[in-house]
Amino acid sequence: MFKLREREKPETTPGWILPDSAHIAVRNLENAFEDLNIVNYSNCFDEDFVFLPDSLTYSRNPDLFTGWDKTVEVQTASVMFSQIRSNPELTLRFVSADSSGDTVSLLFEYTIHLNLLNGEALSVNGRSLFTTVLRDDGLYYINKWEDFLPDSQVGITWSELKGRFKQ
Repeated sequence: MFKLREREKPETTPGWILPDSAHIAVRNLENAFEDLNIVNYSNCFDEDFVFLPDSLTYSRNPDLFTGWDKTVEVQTASVMFSQIRSNPELTLRFVSADSSGDTVSLLFEYTIHLNLLNGEALSVNGRSLFTTVLRDDGLYYINKWEDFLPDSQVGITWSELKGRFKQ
């Protein structure tokens, strides 16, 4: 005779919420960035992830952003996180959403304030469109990240920030 056991709870990592909505998928990215947690950061992205930089940053160095996939994203973030002195301040302000089937696109305005180990203080701002996809496991992952210039430029964009740390 078999004895039934209770279902085990999934393993969780501090700052991680099961992304059963597109908004939670982006919230996990925000939490991982602020916590400098590369494992959680990596878990935010779909295997087919692509990053598209803002047009001005791309025009200055198109080769830098060619083939920017999940591997490049995680490697770049890992280098970046290792150069940040303490937890950065990231603010995402929701602007709009659009959905089609299992895909949800969320537009946010962002600001980031961070201090690097070399003493440099950076202000980062712009807009990002996160396209999320619902996978077979019932969870949402970021499939595409498009960065855009802000209405008024103060500091650098997230594209420029990433570009500084790509190896």
